Amino acid sequence: MEYFMMPTEKALQQFKKSEKDVIGGLCSLANIPLSPETAQDQERRIRREIANSNERRRMQSINAGFQSLKTLLPHTDGEKLSKAAILQQTSDYIFALEQEKTQLLQQNNQLKRFIQEFSGSSPKRRRGAEEKDEGIGSPDILEEEKAEELRREMLELRQQLDKERSARMILEEQVRSLDMVLHPERLKVITQQVQEEQAHIQTQTLLRLQQLHAETSAERDRHAAHSPQVQRHRLQVEDTDGSQVRHRRRARDTQSTDGETHKPFLNGRNVNVLFSFLLVLFLLIFHLLSLLISQTLLILTISLLLL
Repeated sequence: MEYFMMPTEKALQQFKKSEKDVIGGLCSLANIPLSPETAQDQERRIRREIANSNERRRMQSINAGFQSLKTLLPHTDGEKLSKAAILQQTSDYIFALEQEKTQLLQQNNQLKRFIQEFSGSSPKRRRGAEEKDEGIGSPDILEEEKAEELRREMLELRQQLDKERSARMILEEQVRSLDMVLHPERLKVITQQVQEEQAHIQTQTLLRLQQLHAETSAERDRHAAHSPQVQRHRLQVEDTDGSQVRHRRRARDTQSTDGETHKPFLNGRNVNVLFSFLLVLFLLIFHLLSLLISQTLLILTISLLLL
């Protein structure tokens, strides 16, 4: 009952307002001009109705938007949610979608890398991987292909190592030549070392020749001591009396001379002399070759320095 009980002033205002509305409606029906106060009230009423209709449309669009958001949210069928709850769940759902998008992008990039590595590998390895994935590949064939691939990789590594070694040798030679150009005193040291080596080789050769000559002379003297001439001289000294002794000596000399003429050429003495001669000749050739090699090295060093 208190709801229907209103103050007197408010009841009077509502009565006057309703009376003005009735009067305005009657005047508009009868085409009677309205008073200024009635016209203002009617204008305010029209503006209020327009504002109310705009507000209703705005609220309806807001409610429709919240309903569409609610339909997009998962697991919200038949659940009553306030506008704040709908906004919170929408924010959480968007954050979860962003995280899932980041994970999918990472997986996509990883798969792209795998595809590039797989496409960049050899055809045999790719075929072996496909057969392994399909479950139809033989283990023996796969092992042979792996061994072949390892051998191919070893050959490639060996070729690369040879290339790097040759390049390193070329660079070392260039560095050595530049070092010799920048430090000419080292060239003098090298030349002096070569000359000293040549002098040392010559000295050793001469000493060896002298030693061989002494050995040859001693061998010749030793053979001469046992020769028939020495024996014949001894017999001549011992047998100084008698013509028979002289006759016997002459016969012995004749026999020894005939024996020497029938002896072979390559006896022990001749073999030793021939061996000594060949050894001396070999040492001379070796000495000449060493001199030639040292001169060649010296010429190459000078040419590198000039380059």
